[in-house]
Amino acid sequence: MTSGERMWLWAQPLLAVVAGVAGIAAIVVRALGEFSYLPSVQAVVTGVLVLPGLALSLGINHLIVRARRPARLTSGEKILLIVQVLIVIVTVLTSLDQAALIGGYLLWPLLIAASVTACVTMARTTLALRRAATAEPVGVAPEVSTP
Repeated sequence: MTSGERMWLWAQPLLAVVAGVAGIAAIVVRALGEFSYLPSVQAVVTGVLVLPGLALSLGINHLIVRARRPARLTSGEKILLIVQVLIVIVTVLTSLDQAALIGGYLLWPLLIAASVTACVTMARTTLALRRAATAEPVGVAPEVSTP
């Protein structure tokens, strides 16, 4: 496995940790009533619901990919990961504006769709790779034992 492949493989759990920590911080800030750190309704929803959900999704995706031999992301999965990161960046940046709630309404479903698509894609690819690894090569007759 090359260092680039290793970087892609470990990008998901790293992003999951960052999203999880940010989500926990938002939950703690909300519980303490320090809403000045969460300047909008979108920031509260993103921090308390969206980021922990993203952390969970990325963690599950990483476990799915780790079940592969070799554990690598495909090009399509890398693109889905980049799309998720870009949507999160835009969501967090628009969360800073109190008047940008419409951004959350538009971006949250996109992020959910991207996360579900990534999970399904990674699961299907992992299953296909595992089936291919256990299948007999084409053109090879199965061994028959004679008594």
